[in-house]
Amino acid sequence: MSAGQDQGPAVVRRRQHVEAVRRDAQRAVEQIAAAGTGPGRLTAEAISWALGERDRAPFSGAPGGASPAEIEAEIAACRGYLRSAPWSEETDQAVRSASRVLKVLEWLTGADDRPPACCPGTEPGDLVGGRGLIVRPGLEIRRMIAAAGGKLAAGEGSHGLGGDWHLGVIATLTWVEGDRAVPPMAHGGTVACMHPDSAGRPGPREIWRERTAAEQHIAPLGYKHGDIAFHYADAVAFTLRWLYGETITPPVTGGG
Repeated sequence: MSAGQDQGPAVVRRRQHVEAVRRDAQRAVEQIAAAGTGPGRLTAEAISWALGERDRAPFSGAPGGASPAEIEAEIAACRGYLRSAPWSEETDQAVRSASRVLKVLEWLTGADDRPPACCPGTEPGDLVGGRGLIVRPGLEIRRMIAAAGGKLAAGEGSHGLGGDWHLGVIATLTWVEGDRAVPPMAHGGTVACMHPDSAGRPGPREIWRERTAAEQHIAPLGYKHGDIAFHYADAVAFTLRWLYGETITPPVTGGG
């Protein structure tokens, strides 16, 4: 996530990923050239401004470059507009513009790990070395598995939680990588388990099934999936959110 020397001072994304997002946006612009609007144009303009290639902010139109303070001001302008502007047919386009620019700038600056995809058929992970909806590259997933294993062996914690949490992280990530056939929320008990083994890496439907099961299991009145430990299921749900870029906090942390 470190910025290259040729990037804007507030941009933390790798240049190759930024350019992949920009190329995807430009393809989207070409596909809807007749309309001249849409997420592709705004995405490309926001990236160009953040990299210092344009001198006007993409939503507010404020003059100037893209210093960290100016990017924060543009983010604040987008958020402020979205909070204050009631939706109507007259404000619809501005709301869409503010939402898109906010999404791009939050990704560029590291506040959101889901890159903005514009072209039909493009998934976020395809732009940043992941795959499909998974935005984490394989190397990062492997490092997280190793970190969880090390914590487990040392009896250390993450997020204030210990063994069950790390077992959930490891089960989820090894399953997603195709190293484990048994889904993380598969269970024994009196109720028949509806989580069959996976053939290779699981697809989006299987991942959705496991995430839903984990979230149900930890809900106060949710459906319980066998005798799975609470913190194990909590880790499954959290880790899948992390894989999809819905949280910037990793499932294994340096602290206890």
